[in-house]
Amino acid sequence: MSDQNKNFERRVNRRFDVQLPLKLSSDGIKLETTTKNISCAGVYCRVNCFLPVMTKLELKMSIPIIEDNKKIEKKITTNAVIVRIDPEQELPGCDSYDIGLFFMNIKEEHCNLISRYIQQIFLASNN
Repeated sequence: MSDQNKNFERRVNRRFDVQLPLKLSSDGIKLETTTKNISCAGVYCRVNCFLPVMTKLELKMSIPIIEDNKKIEKKITTNAVIVRIDPEQELPGCDSYDIGLFFMNIKEEHCNLISRYIQQIFLASNN
């Protein structure tokens, strides 16, 4: 593989390092964690168990938005699918895995909330 192909970035949406509380659930699975980063397309986080790629989960999080100089928590609930896990295999004694989640069928209003939040983070970091 050429060096140019190794550096190819497939992501369309820019990711922002931010920690937001996150709840993930599926049949028999209930996890609470914190995002490592977020974009309009998904989140990256750490979980305490192995979950195979393509596992579908319900995702719930609160996004702190500033409106009229007040911080307001906006709730987002959507479905997501695991598109990446590191390490890639379940390892004996491993108690944490980093997973990339892609939002599935996210409502436009929720996508807009994430976009607003990212803009607010970006503007705050440049002041």
